Amino acid sequence: MLDAICILSKDHQPTKQYQVVEGEVKAQTIFSIFEFKLLPNDKIEQYRHSLFCPECLQVAYFRRASKDGKQACFGSRYHLEGCSELNTHRRDTNTINEAADLQPVKAQLQSKDQQLLDVKTENSVDFELSLESLKSKGPKSEERKSEEQGFTIDFTAKRIVKRKPSSDSKKINNIKTEKPDHNEFELAVLKQSEQADKPVTQTLNALLKSLFKKSSLATSDVWVHTSEKHRWRAKNLFVHFSDAEQLEKVAPRMYWGTISYSDKQLLWLNVADNKQLSIPISHFKDELLSRFDITQAEDLKGAKIILFAKCLNNKQKNRQFLTLWDNDLQYLHLVLASPTISDK
Repeated sequence: MLDAICILSKDHQPTKQYQVVEGEVKAQTIFSIFEFKLLPNDKIEQYRHSLFCPECLQVAYFRRASKDGKQACFGSRYHLEGCSELNTHRRDTNTINEAADLQPVKAQLQSKDQQLLDVKTENSVDFELSLESLKSKGPKSEERKSEEQGFTIDFTAKRIVKRKPSSDSKKINNIKTEKPDHNEFELAVLKQSEQADKPVTQTLNALLKSLFKKSSLATSDVWVHTSEKHRWRAKNLFVHFSDAEQLEKVAPRMYWGTISYSDKQLLWLNVADNKQLSIPISHFKDELLSRFDITQAEDLKGAKIILFAKCLNNKQKNRQFLTLWDNDLQYLHLVLASPTISDK
């Protein structure tokens, strides 16, 4: 889970039951995982016993980042049927199961580490110094990495990349069982370092859900990478439609909010909470309609949307437009509103 509700009772102590009666709750905060994991240890220990799923309000937990590469996360073992976070949990579980075949590789690498330490050679001192040098250049602590890296927005999440099932088995077969080779082990250490240094990624869909839950993400100091060269503080990157304005040098931002309606020709999107703001979509109209299965303007009413865009004023400066970055639809995501009973 990307977010979790934290509730403290009147005496500022954790509560194990979700309370909604006014006056019963001291404080209620929706934390994003990126901000929660950077809290001081004493705060984490206090708050982790009072976490709830933001969808079905069942008891949740916090899991710290692990040494084997698993990222810090929220989760729950008590999701109700129909909870959207339950489906997410199942997908995450399947991903972990699919990666289980990598465990033999890790186990053999660890075994080789121990063998290497036991080998007595003439140049063992030099090699150990070399190994320490490699490790010093390797992965940083999880807290340090989180502070410096934050997470990267995966704008290409919809693109499916199939991995060859035989690749991991080849790695296992290629591992030698005899006396370890120094160069081979150095490569293994470097490879593990590179994997550990890979930044955490999040999809536009997950971020959109988090923002609409009014989580701490939109006001946090977490670093968000939009490319290899560009990063922003989350509080400076995510802008609700009601706060949209043309910035100096027309800098882009991640704008988000709700669509109120579209014109009948499906050339413009008009947004809620800002009558002066519109989103032109003519340059990528056909692709947009196809990707999100839109057949008429009415389909877009009430849709939630997030896009990486520039905000521009017209000549009279009484209207504003959000122009999608490079007119590339990968920088936009929307979720159509669910039809009401009267609409069915």
